[in-house]
Amino acid sequence: MDIYTLYLLYIKAYNHASNGEGMKLLVISDVHSNYDALSAVLKDEKYDKMIFLGDLVDYGPEPAESLDLIRENADYFIMGNHDASLAYGIDCQCSQEMHELSVYTLENITKKFLDKKSVDFIRGWKNQMRIEFDSTVIYATHASPYDNLFQYVNGQKGEEIYRDPKMAGYDYIFLGHTHYPMMIKNFVLNPGSVGQPRDRDKRSSYILLDTDKNSIEFKRKEYDTEKFLKKLRERMNNDAYFSALSEVYTYRKPPESGEEMGDIVFRL
Repeated sequence: MDIYTLYLLYIKAYNHASNGEGMKLLVISDVHSNYDALSAVLKDEKYDKMIFLGDLVDYGPEPAESLDLIRENADYFIMGNHDASLAYGIDCQCSQEMHELSVYTLENITKKFLDKKSVDFIRGWKNQMRIEFDSTVIYATHASPYDNLFQYVNGQKGEEIYRDPKMAGYDYIFLGHTHYPMMIKNFVLNPGSVGQPRDRDKRSSYILLDTDKNSIEFKRKEYDTEKFLKKLRERMNNDAYFSALSEVYTYRKPPESGEEMGDIVFRL
């Protein structure tokens, strides 16, 4: 480990240790009009502040209901690539295997059930934010500090962000977009997706940051997927697209140990 990396670790450890009275921060991303998943998370989770990292719309059947719930509960709103596609008429530039599904649900569900006032509200969301509380400084964006809407951050790109001197003034970098939970060096964090996880676990994925306990908890939450898919079926008249989407929402790999995997807590 080189001297510069040791210096960054020292700065981050000092900032964490200097925090005052703690609070719980809920961090979620990629709801994608899945009201059932979002409401299940918010019903039971206790938190003081909430960051929404973007992608409220597309794929799911209830954009209006999901937006109402986000508006009522979130404290910070970040725009995702699907939100920008709705708000500004640009291409979502999502993965090739999901692009047709995105366009179909945008045109046949999202635009149909969100009125102009709702779209105007989404248009006001920021691409990135600096968030400060309890001497903790957070950089929040949907995709990447280098491309707020479209770049996918994997482990290698996460290491690059960690070593970037421009990011050294932050305690945490929060981003979404990939639909996969990730943590690099206790610094670059992705909560995964509430509404459409793609890590072969259909449960909603999110993060709870506790500044008092100095902990980051990656959590999963069950929701009624059968109820969700029934709603989706009612709002989709394309059998092939519905079949493709339903596989994303129902696939679940068996735990390797034969037991249910619980939440994962990291003490910092």
